[in-house]
Amino acid sequence: MAAGTAIPVIDISPFESGGRAAEAVVDAVRSACEQHGFFVVVGHGISPEVNDDMDAAARRFFRQSVEKKSAFAPEQGDVLRGWWGVGSMATARSLEIDTPPDYLEFLAFGPELPPQQRADYHQRGVKHVDSFFADNVWPDTEGLRPAIERYYDEATKLAFRLLHILATALELAPDWFDGLFDQPGSALSINYYPASEDVAEPGRFRRGEHTDYGGLTVLYTDGKTGLQVKTPDGEWHDVPTVEGGYVINLADMMVVWSNSRWRSSLHRVVCPDDMSADRLSVPLFFNPSLDALVQTVPTCLGPGEQPQEPIPAGEWIMNKVAATT
Repeated sequence: MAAGTAIPVIDISPFESGGRAAEAVVDAVRSACEQHGFFVVVGHGISPEVNDDMDAAARRFFRQSVEKKSAFAPEQGDVLRGWWGVGSMATARSLEIDTPPDYLEFLAFGPELPPQQRADYHQRGVKHVDSFFADNVWPDTEGLRPAIERYYDEATKLAFRLLHILATALELAPDWFDGLFDQPGSALSINYYPASEDVAEPGRFRRGEHTDYGGLTVLYTDGKTGLQVKTPDGEWHDVPTVEGGYVINLADMMVVWSNSRWRSSLHRVVCPDDMSADRLSVPLFFNPSLDALVQTVPTCLGPGEQPQEPIPAGEWIMNKVAATT
């Protein structure tokens, strides 16, 4: 791998303590954001059993027959909830790249929305409320729901901690982004790459190349290889797997906030030569509130420079999602 392209592993535990150790964390994160928009975090304080319980329960679900899993498919094809089978998405089409459908199946979940907030959104004409906050479709697999809810809560807490580091790296108050995420329109996807004795057809990926659309992504991976990022040298490089670590990548909104100082990099999941083992990964797409107007933060504007036209977060994300299905 060329110099300067390695995805760093960053221990974020000193950040809350302040002082020089905290400054070192901020500097490391800032550098990673500038170079490739990807890094791996350790020192996050999340118990290993959070991942273990979720991983085990998810595999119990996915290893069932298609007939059993299809009972938990969403009734509407434009709502990312429940089970989606192999071939139901072609992620690279969000970039207008014509590729075969992705070789994965997934379970999709999202946050619950208090009735009062839903009514307020509808009264103000906020778009896509019912898509982002549709009812979850919960399989009856033993232990699955509590394991997923716990993972979602822990990953969300980590995402807010990371927002504070990112805000500091942009010379903002640590809580600057919090108001934009007061009702996150996040999405949780449990991605399952089934085992196969077949060789993948040319041009097919487990997940086609794409950037993520919202704020940032917190990713659990089971340690198997496959995730690659396109780094500034124009080449695809493997993202390291670190036991107990979470892969973090910036999404498109962070590019807008930072006035393109930071990167939302293309990434993909390749089909290995040997697909005889299954694989699991779980991204939390940590997204702003639907009505958050995303535009360049004040500290990233040059003298006399005006911010870009504000982008309603929910509309931006749904336009991208619609292109993949």
